[in-house]
Amino acid sequence: MRPGEFWEALLVYQEDKAADRRHLGELIRGAALRLWNIQVSKRSRIVDARKFWPMPWDEISGEDAAVKAIKEMTDEERRKSARRLLKKFGWNE
Repeated sequence: MRPGEFWEALLVYQEDKAADRRHLGELIRGAALRLWNIQVSKRSRIVDARKFWPMPWDEISGEDAAVKAIKEMTDEERRKSARRLLKKFGWNE
């Protein structure tokens, strides 16, 4: 087997294992959601499993809300936020 073939085979193997982990994760998440919905009132029931238990492979509108908020901050807002954080840790300018 050539090195290129080995790396391709390894990649396919890793993708196969990742698919198995994802399948198992989805089964566990679905079972947990069903158990949760049994215990709560009809108004409190959750329909979307992604909202109940987010998994690493779920894409929630591309970015996490906190990351999106940080990217939308102006430079001055970032400076103020950093100053507030430093004050919490006792650092004075």
